[in-house]
Amino acid sequence: MNRSKSIYSSPALGLRAAGFALFLGLLAVAPAASSHEANLTRFGPETYELVQGKPTTHSTTFRAIDGPAKLVLQDEGIDNAWIKINGRDVVEPQDFSGNGEVIVDLNLTRENTIEVTVPGIPDGELGVRVTQVTEADLGLLRQGYFGLNTTDIERQRALYDTMGFIGEIYPAGPETSTTFAQSLGFPDDYLIYVSLHSLEDPPTQPFVDTVQFRGNSYREDPPYAKLNHIGMTYGTYSTTDLEGDYAYFQSEGVEFLSAPITAPNGERFVFMKDQDGTFIKLVETAEGEGPTPGPDLVRLANTNMNVTDLQRSREFYRLLGFTESAPGSQAGSGDFAAAHGFDGPIEFEGEDISLGEGTDGATIQLRQWKSPYDNAPSYPPPVNHLGIDRINFYVEDLTATIETMNDLGFEQLGPIGGGPGFGIVFFFDPDGIKVQLSGPRTD
Repeated sequence: MNRSKSIYSSPALGLRAAGFALFLGLLAVAPAASSHEANLTRFGPETYELVQGKPTTHSTTFRAIDGPAKLVLQDEGIDNAWIKINGRDVVEPQDFSGNGEVIVDLNLTRENTIEVTVPGIPDGELGVRVTQVTEADLGLLRQGYFGLNTTDIERQRALYDTMGFIGEIYPAGPETSTTFAQSLGFPDDYLIYVSLHSLEDPPTQPFVDTVQFRGNSYREDPPYAKLNHIGMTYGTYSTTDLEGDYAYFQSEGVEFLSAPITAPNGERFVFMKDQDGTFIKLVETAEGEGPTPGPDLVRLANTNMNVTDLQRSREFYRLLGFTESAPGSQAGSGDFAAAHGFDGPIEFEGEDISLGEGTDGATIQLRQWKSPYDNAPSYPPPVNHLGIDRINFYVEDLTATIETMNDLGFEQLGPIGGGPGFGIVFFFDPDGIKVQLSGPRTD
């Protein structure tokens, strides 16, 4: 596709002014937000293995809302245990059959305690989950961008040029901002370069929000080295000429994990890396113009999230408005495994979820890896490790959304960043992935 690049700079007010402009533009095409219901996991899932000897007690706290809930137990080879919720016995030995599922009705408060005592017998395990049906209107309109942190923004901009990103806002904000820095988890200020990149000109969401943290705000933690790490490991772009783009990018020095291959579900794909080792996936599509001598990327197809429990994550994002879904589970070996960077067989369960009709069609690709499994958690804040570290969504009313998220018991990373008219805030998803919400403030 023949493309001519344009570079825009944000106004002097930086991200706040740019945010207003972007928000007003998307209001013209965004669907109306609505209330969504989800069966949230409020605690767990936790698995308690029985160890020979005396009984063992585990206790912790968790948040919820006032109202009914369910305690769901997976009883694998045990016939007794003791569970207290908020100091009250809710499960005793006579409730167990020795093999099966046990469901107990509960009533929760905003702050809750759970105490699980398992017997000291030779073997067996107990799975524990607390669920609660919750309904809310969080006002999500669309995905704004995913955030990628780099060691060298000029080198990263050159890669985007190679890939055919013809729309760019650079600089996309001030190099310092205490209010934005604190919203990202910094104790004070940061020092950055920031740019927004688009396959369209003028630049259109969803962007790649690219940041080089500098000085004391730089963090050496590398991008996730493997595609099965918990957290966000890659973004996916569709192309009308997968083989051609593979050959062209290779000639420009881009590193790939393999040649393009066909997955068990029929998808043609390949994984590449940027200069820091961040993964980017390319998938073949019939959408768009035919092959050209240059890059033929069409759009952001999805943003990946590797999760520890698919059910828990699916319901969290359902509450945010991701009501549409398609199956994404796959397994294979040989070329399929090698294309993901593994020598042996791989298997993951998954769903590709979307905000649905009226959006740009970009999806979140939820993946729960079964084999090989890596239980290392996602990076903690601040939001500055190299690689993909955040995803942004625009909301109708940021003040109302923050109030609702806090009322629902979700953990906020830091204070609101920005000014009195437009702001950003981060919340953690169930795996500690940083979800950024931005929009107009009414407080």
